Amino acid sequence: MASTPIKATKNPGSSSVPSITRSESGTTNLPTPPISRSTSNTSSDAEGADTKLQRPKLMQRKSSGTMIIPRDAPTQGPKQEFAPDDARAMSPRRSTEETDKMLVSARLSLEKSAQEMQSGLAAIAAQVDTVRQNCESLEGNNQALQEAIGDMTRSLSRQSMANKGK
Repeated sequence: MASTPIKATKNPGSSSVPSITRSESGTTNLPTPPISRSTSNTSSDAEGADTKLQRPKLMQRKSSGTMIIPRDAPTQGPKQEFAPDDARAMSPRRSTEETDKMLVSARLSLEKSAQEMQSGLAAIAAQVDTVRQNCESLEGNNQALQEAIGDMTRSLSRQSMANKGK
């Protein structure tokens, strides 16, 4: 890309001014302002040279490091006992002994409820079998009654036909 200079002029207070160039695509490249300040005779430049703006320094902090504590490490400080209604006693933080006790009690209660449910299920299954047997017995009795009723109606119809024929 070729750049064509547009205009270059000299200011009376500076030694040289960079030129503004335009590229072939039509964009204008502006020069960057100089970083160092040059001293001049104007009062605003003299004030600016005295007060140089600087970025505030970052505060230095000490690294906290890692806070990995092994499970077997002793607890720090005395363990405090709180009243049962104290909010600190309701904290979810528990020791491994407490969680183990809770685990054992939960497992026992779960096994007990499972046994109760299984015994209840066995009782229901026995009751279903009893009802099924009773139902089969009733169906057999029903069929026997239907046959008896059918025989009686046939015999009555024969008797009535015989009585009409006389």
